[in-house]
Amino acid sequence: MWATEEHPEHEGIAGVTFDSDGHRLVGTIYLARGPGPKPTALLLHGCPGLEKNLDLAAELRGRGWNALVFHYRGCWGSAGRYDLRTIPRDVTAAAGYLARCPLVDPARIAVVGHSLGGWAAIVTAAAEPGLRAVAVYGAAVYGAGGRPGGALALSPDQIEQEFTRFLAVTPAEFAAQRDDAAARLDALDAVAAISPRPLLIVHGTQDRWVPAGQARELRDRAGPPCRYVEVPGANHAFAWHRAGLRDLIAGWLDEAFDERLGAEDDRSAAGPGAPGGNRRGGGDRRRVGPALPALGAGRRRVRPGAAGTRRPAHDGRGQLAAAGADGAG
Repeated sequence: MWATEEHPEHEGIAGVTFDSDGHRLVGTIYLARGPGPKPTALLLHGCPGLEKNLDLAAELRGRGWNALVFHYRGCWGSAGRYDLRTIPRDVTAAAGYLARCPLVDPARIAVVGHSLGGWAAIVTAAAEPGLRAVAVYGAAVYGAGGRPGGALALSPDQIEQEFTRFLAVTPAEFAAQRDDAAARLDALDAVAAISPRPLLIVHGTQDRWVPAGQARELRDRAGPPCRYVEVPGANHAFAWHRAGLRDLIAGWLDEAFDERLGAEDDRSAAGPGAPGGNRRGGGDRRRVGPALPALGAGRRRVRPGAAGTRRPAHDGRGQLAAAGADGAG
């Protein structure tokens, strides 16, 4: 519940509604403890959104972040007809809603997207500078020249089975939206516009919906600072790698905002017209391998392993460890 005059301390979670092009969208906001505005992550699920990232929302709340999980029009209780092409508009509406919330610091809003939500995070953040950091995992990429990604290149029967039975749209409408979005809203074309804001790209080697090669192409198109982590054995939903994924994304967000705010403080202290000063976050960190060299100071680094043993959330190369099957977005 939100805080009220009778109960000034909120209860850590609240249902929310807001408007997007006249449609009422619904969601849940996880609220960090304590008064005052907090850094906030906007979490975007995929299509249809079986993995809603609620575990990540709870992890962020425990680290002092707010997190909003909401549903695009036409799915999971939000009003309107589902349309791939209007998802970026819904994301913009969600970001605007957060910027008006008294418990949200509007200068510290990040967006985190999975699968189709990763695509939406990139194409929206490219045009919305108020989204100050971007993290994606298993991100869908349409590709140069409107080349659809593997998750959407399906027959009508497959589209019905995997997507539209959960959505307010028919298979034929979905296919038409897919083709139009592929031609007009390309994450590969948009990703460079995120720079100089920090970007994290995470992808699994066993992703059957979006091949890892598309993530590498996305990395190569991105400007600095960008971090790329390829996770051996992880599937599209990171179903068997959630603990490590939570540590990775939450730790990166903490570090990204520390570096970004530190860089802004350095520039401010140097005075108008001064060069970038001691800017810690400006380097291009595109690579496979160590994701967060400093990650873990004062944080939990050990998670249960698949066989009940305990292992580090990151292996010696900074990558997550284990193996898994696939899963839809």
